[in-house]
Amino acid sequence: MKYRRILILIMLALLNLQGAALAGLKVSPEMELLAGVLSQTSWMKTMGPRGKGNEYFRALQAFFADFKDHKAIAIAEELTKRGFTYDAPPAFICHLGPLPDLDLTYEYSDYLVGRAGSRQKLEEFRLALADLARVSNFLEFFAQWEPYLDKCLAPSREGFRENLLIDWLQEFFGWSAHDFHLIMAPSMFPGGGYGAHAVDDMGNTIVFQIIRENGFSETEPEFPTSTDLEMLTIHELGHSFVNPSLEAYPERVQRLNPLFWPVRDAMRGQAYPSVGIFLNEQVLRGVEVIAARELYGPDTAEKIAVSNEERGFYLTRFVVEKLEVYQANRDVYPTFQDFVPYLFDQLELYQKENSTWLERFFGKLLR
Repeated sequence: MKYRRILILIMLALLNLQGAALAGLKVSPEMELLAGVLSQTSWMKTMGPRGKGNEYFRALQAFFADFKDHKAIAIAEELTKRGFTYDAPPAFICHLGPLPDLDLTYEYSDYLVGRAGSRQKLEEFRLALADLARVSNFLEFFAQWEPYLDKCLAPSREGFRENLLIDWLQEFFGWSAHDFHLIMAPSMFPGGGYGAHAVDDMGNTIVFQIIRENGFSETEPEFPTSTDLEMLTIHELGHSFVNPSLEAYPERVQRLNPLFWPVRDAMRGQAYPSVGIFLNEQVLRGVEVIAARELYGPDTAEKIAVSNEERGFYLTRFVVEKLEVYQANRDVYPTFQDFVPYLFDQLELYQKENSTWLERFFGKLLR
């Protein structure tokens, strides 16, 4: 088993040399097209900036104000009212190719189709966005702002250890993604990020991180830097490793509803409305603590653990303990996917020993 883990590490190193593309922090014109369209919809009521927004956002919003009657904006409003919000629109863009065509590069996931209501609706939106970009000459607008936006990324790029973070994630989880894309979104708010992934025709995983602007600046766009940016990167890229690993066991996820019950209101207030999403986030919070300890030291790890507990992730230290078992037994669990059944066993045992009869009763009512 020891040799099996060594072999996996060697394969990961080779993949890093030969396959995984590291794109660096960038602003995506496709994501900005989406942001400009959303700026004309009710999306702004909950996902707008505090105040007027940065000067680039104001220019983007004004640019698209002349196209309020376009079909792309009508579809965006329809989707927003349906609940196609938070991570769904950026994840949709991550499945598309570059402007001006916006071809469908990676087939839509079941998750995206479910959020939108149908594949047809996603295709209507894609074609409408491409048409809006064409009739508005959006790429010309973006080209005028691109040098300015690139300059705004300088504070975030300084000292940002992209390779180290990606290597850490791949070693920790035990497998490699094919490509990583780190997208900065100066017209999406508030501060924080989204994680998304797509699968190509060969079955390779393409991983995306979308970092939102802080939402307070009324001059240049501002993004996280230093440790804050690196820990956010661990979290958002980590979704592409954690989510599919846990979601491979939907029945086991549903059996843990009693663990979700006591924090359901706090989680729903953070847009984590189900036990599955809660568990994805909770396990990632544990991964964050371990990453912080190994990359920055125990003081940073403790601050992150406390912060996550204050947000309602009360299982953080329990999950960390179990992840330490994983780390200490990589000969038994070469990858995180191999470890997940044991993790579910331990969560079920915790639930049996700690959940009240009321939590178990009402948990069964959750869907």
